[in-house]
Amino acid sequence: MEILGALGGFALKLGIDQKQGNLEKNMKKRAIELRRIFTRLGPTFVKLGQGLSTRPDLCPPDYLEELAELQVLLFPLSALRICN
Repeated sequence: MEILGALGGFALKLGIDQKQGNLEKNMKKRAIELRRIFTRLGPTFVKLGQGLSTRPDLCPPDYLEELAELQVLLFPLSALRICN
C-alpha cells in the first residue's frame, strides 16, 4: 500500500504538471522527489533507481543526475541483513 501511495502520488503530480504545462519547470523538483521516494521505499527501489540512473534513453538528464545520487547511498548493516 505504501508503494502504491508513494508512486501513485508522484505520477499524479507528473500528470498535473503536464496538464498545466509545468513539466519542464518542475522537472528538477520531481527528480529530487523521486529519489527521496525510492530511498524511503528501501533497498529494492534504490537498486531500481540506480539502474535508471544509467539509462539516458529512459530518463531526462535531471532525473539521471538525481538518481545517480543513489549510486553512493549506503544502507545501515541491519538493512543489508534483512535483505539476505
